[in-house]
Amino acid sequence: MPSRRTLFLPVFFLLIVSSRSTAQAQPAPDLVLFVAPGGDDRWSGKITKADGRSDGPLASLQGARDRVRALRKGDAKRFGSVVVRIADGTYPVAKVVAFEPADGSVVYQAEPGAKPVFDGGRAIHGFQKTAEGLWVAKVPDAAAGRGAFEQLFVNGRRATRARTPNDFYHSMLRRGPQKQESRSFVARLDDLKPLQGLSPAQLNDANIVVYHSWEVSRHRIASVDLQSGLVVLTGPAPWPFFQWGPDQRYHIENVRAALDEPGEWLLDRDGTLSYKPLPGEEIAQARVVAPVADAFLQIQGDPDKETLVENLSFQGLTFRHSRYALPKEGHADGQAAASVPAVVTVDGARKVEIKNCRFEHIGIYGIWFRRGCVECRVERSALVDLGAGGLRIGETSIPAKPSHATAKITMNDCLVRGGGRLFPGSIGVWIGQSSDNAITHNDIADLFYTAVSVGWTWGYGPSACQRNVIDYNRLHHLGRGVLSDMGGVYTLGISTGSSVSHNVVHDVDSYNKAGAGGWGLYNDEGSTGIVLEGNLVYNTTTGGYHQHYGRENVIRNNIFAFSRYGQVMRSRAEDHLSFTFERNIVYWNGGPLLTGVWDDRNFRLDHNLYYEAGGQTVTFAGRSLEEWRKTTGQDEHSKIADPKFENAEGFDFRLKPGSPAPALGFKPFDFAKAGIQGDPSLAKEAATPLPPTRFAPPPPPLAVREDFESSTPGEGGHTPEGASASTAGRPELIAVTDRDAFRGRQSLKVADAAGLKNAFDPHFYYQPHYDSGVVICKFAVRLDPGAVFYHEWRDGASPYRVGPSLWVEDGKLRVNGRDVLQIPVGPWVQFEIRVDLGDKDKDKATTKPKTWSLTVARPSSKPVKFADMPCAEGWKTVDWVGFVSNAQQPTAFYLDDLELSVHPDEKPSK
Repeated sequence: MPSRRTLFLPVFFLLIVSSRSTAQAQPAPDLVLFVAPGGDDRWSGKITKADGRSDGPLASLQGARDRVRALRKGDAKRFGSVVVRIADGTYPVAKVVAFEPADGSVVYQAEPGAKPVFDGGRAIHGFQKTAEGLWVAKVPDAAAGRGAFEQLFVNGRRATRARTPNDFYHSMLRRGPQKQESRSFVARLDDLKPLQGLSPAQLNDANIVVYHSWEVSRHRIASVDLQSGLVVLTGPAPWPFFQWGPDQRYHIENVRAALDEPGEWLLDRDGTLSYKPLPGEEIAQARVVAPVADAFLQIQGDPDKETLVENLSFQGLTFRHSRYALPKEGHADGQAAASVPAVVTVDGARKVEIKNCRFEHIGIYGIWFRRGCVECRVERSALVDLGAGGLRIGETSIPAKPSHATAKITMNDCLVRGGGRLFPGSIGVWIGQSSDNAITHNDIADLFYTAVSVGWTWGYGPSACQRNVIDYNRLHHLGRGVLSDMGGVYTLGISTGSSVSHNVVHDVDSYNKAGAGGWGLYNDEGSTGIVLEGNLVYNTTTGGYHQHYGRENVIRNNIFAFSRYGQVMRSRAEDHLSFTFERNIVYWNGGPLLTGVWDDRNFRLDHNLYYEAGGQTVTFAGRSLEEWRKTTGQDEHSKIADPKFENAEGFDFRLKPGSPAPALGFKPFDFAKAGIQGDPSLAKEAATPLPPTRFAPPPPPLAVREDFESSTPGEGGHTPEGASASTAGRPELIAVTDRDAFRGRQSLKVADAAGLKNAFDPHFYYQPHYDSGVVICKFAVRLDPGAVFYHEWRDGASPYRVGPSLWVEDGKLRVNGRDVLQIPVGPWVQFEIRVDLGDKDKDKATTKPKTWSLTVARPSSKPVKFADMPCAEGWKTVDWVGFVSNAQQPTAFYLDDLELSVHPDEKPSK
């Protein structure tokens, strides 16, 4: 795969010139007011400078709003149009400024050439150096319980709250007690050392930040046992820990022992602020700011009474520094940081405009057109360094009344950059249950999750999200190796008439060890009726395009290049047309073309050009092109050939003369039209290089040692720690029991039942991702009459390949398709499986199939060993280890003393 560099940009891309016609002259306003530093909100605001002490400009945004209200009092039609001109300078903001329907028809704009800043922060002064190299200042009114702050900005940079580890994550060992499985966990004792010696209040001030697949939850600590490692949190996470596989990640913030890295800071409960400076920072020149304002603007009409705020405009203003304080119970969202508010919230509005504005150093979301908003715009504006995301449109539920619907919102020529700094699951632009919106010509980058998310109906149920346009955007440097199950553009539900077209999406780097992966264009659950056309997508993790499930989407005339693990993915077969994939170019270097489910015919692929640049044979879900055509009827006119890009390795995907793509119907497109076009200064900022993604080192290998003695028995269901389970909606089928055990008092009972949809339910599995060393799995199993026990190891390929596999049924052990041993029904039997995966770096050229050994210990018999049993050709990694009940009648098997581990230096037994 090529190195990760920025897109090749021809000179003409950098010479961005607005082609828009000069705006027509606007009629003179009925009233002009002025705001300036040194003004006074008791003055008239009708003159730009003070005339002594009697009159002059106003002092604040709120003062200007109030002056307009006073002048219109008794006659709402008086001064029907007002312009408020704001002089250069900084204006302190302590609380939100609210606007009501009577406040409409006003333009709040910067004076020509001015860049006024509304600052919600307070400067911290009085720092002294300590012998340890810290800067320390007393902030008496910021003691805990009063004015404590949880973010700090130093010299225009968001400083890091003291955390451990400094880089990446700790890994949990296992869940806490079953009834607290989403609010307690057991940690490694060494990882908890920074919590030693803390008072209960200091312990409660510490934050535990937990990483799930596509979200992050933030917690306070209720208690910690430094002997057992049990950590109990004040509130639950969105899911039980280990829901998405082993090695649940977390880090600890805001403890004194973690203040050890330059750029970190800590606020003690007595109001002592400590900061460890970066190299080159000087205390005399430093500007240190703590945010105090929660939000800036609240525009509040009443959609129920259809009294809207109309024709309100903010132009050329900067809003800087807002805070966020973690509640006592912590914070946890299921997706998109959906409960996090914004610094600008709009309800019940028409033609509200935010133009040439800037929002920076924000604790929450930027702008939210929430309920009952229509025909509003955000244009040529920047939202940077955000605690959450940039723009939100609509709500998470379908509007209860037509007047509640938000629609026809436009975001054009804007920059969203550096989001998710407190809430990594946040979205650059989020649209929920809202129609007819246009997100065009924006640059959205440097987020830990998805750039644009549209929908918010899972499946084929009713949706109020139709005809949205997500076109001509540049969406890049997403995921950053932190979260997963994301896309440059992510859709949900029925979205008839929507367009995701002419975008450039690149560098989508998911954390691929938990949950799902990272795609360029991602049609998730129930996505329907969307056209995805003319997009350039490259440098993704698990595919340029992915449809989980949906109906009749059209993916045409796109370029998909250089995904690391598969290029095009389809996750579910359905009884209708999933999508049409035609006239696309797919170009890659290593790995499969298609991943997921391709065994049915309910999709259409044709007139595509495929090319694997590394010289590997191109296959279609394991079939040659001829076999693929014959068995599925797909790709009748497609070709495998070099598309002849100008410089694919340098990410210049223009076609050279003689490319075979146009003959297939592919129409070349100008990807330089994506991104910001109308504001050269914003375009220049968007082109500033971002640092490369830093991937976390592999977590410690999964090690399972489970005797089930510490688990609570009962019928409520139990998924072994670090595992995932499938029970056909009946969690009680896998449960801990105290009625039988191999050793001790308890074991795991896996009960089957009649009438389950899938014969392979119930089952549970681990995802260890072993790729080298000697892997050992041991367990004891006891079968009831009629039980069918199935145990298998798989790799992560699609379709997967099988390593060790065994089946016990009717008193017989079956291995590799043949019966090899009698297994008694009733007593406990021990199994031990070993596989030598070798050294992944040294054995790259090895093509010899892996083999495995099995030792079976039955009661009153000598152990029986089977050696050198073959694995499937090409099987090299252990990515799935499952325990399956394959009976189709009421019965059960029991497991105990389960161990799964890898040993890098151990020699396989003979």
